[in-house]
Amino acid sequence: MNPSIAVTKLIDSGMSEHAIAVSINVNQTTINRIRREVVTPSYDVGKALVDMALALDKPKRQRAKAAA
Repeated sequence: MNPSIAVTKLIDSGMSEHAIAVSINVNQTTINRIRREVVTPSYDVGKALVDMALALDKPKRQRAKAAA
């Protein structure tokens, strides 16, 4: 999964661009540009986006354990 697809998946799950941006400490415009593939994110930002999107696929019980 690439960062653009990850952003799209997060938005489809109900998150706003602003919420995604706040969670990884970047500007909302950065998230929009990544989604549209106008910019390539740094490794850390791209990894954070992909990790967030992949976490959507985990069962809720696993997510609760990881948060504890």
